[in-house]
Amino acid sequence: LLHYDLPEWGEWPERTKTIQRNWIGRSEGAEILFRIEELDVDVPVFTTRPDTLFGATFFVLAPEHPLAGRLVEGRPEEAAVRAYMAAAARESAAERGDAERAKTGVFTGRYVVNPVNGEPLPVWVADYVLMDYGTGAIMAVPGHDERDFAFARAHGLPVRRVIAAEGVDPEAPVEEPEPGAGRLVNSGFLDGMEVDEAKRAVSAWLEERGLG
Repeated sequence: LLHYDLPEWGEWPERTKTIQRNWIGRSEGAEILFRIEELDVDVPVFTTRPDTLFGATFFVLAPEHPLAGRLVEGRPEEAAVRAYMAAAARESAAERGDAERAKTGVFTGRYVVNPVNGEPLPVWVADYVLMDYGTGAIMAVPGHDERDFAFARAHGLPVRRVIAAEGVDPEAPVEEPEPGAGRLVNSGFLDGMEVDEAKRAVSAWLEERGLG
């Protein structure tokens, strides 16, 4: 069995905490657990957009994530994933964070389970995710995030919209709407809620079930 424990905020290296404060400041959101059933592992993700959980169509680990190498040990994907991890280690965070840069990545052959609907999400390793940001893992929501959208388009992954707003091009990613700018769709029990209401509702739902 693999056991992955995320340190509490006070246990993070000071460099990481400084980067968090200077780069993103204080963020409010939810920490959500995504399960890899075959390994009996829960992978935490911090997101400011828990309302878009039903829109997640894939999952991404930073190349430095402690779980990345373990996922592919002894598997056909191991050589490609380890080569990608080594290449990413030679690049700077600034290079990897460049919004205009082509979105590269490699599939691990593993899947996590979306806790809100049980959907399996393919796990990729990609250098646009940084270990110093959040937990080093993201739920990718290409319908509502520009970087995830670019990655999905580059790798043939599905795009699912879960927020309907007037005048939004369904083929383009959208940034976080202002409160009241859209309502949830394709989102089960969140359907019809405004964004802020959905954030609170899904966070409470996850917490009640020990899933976040």
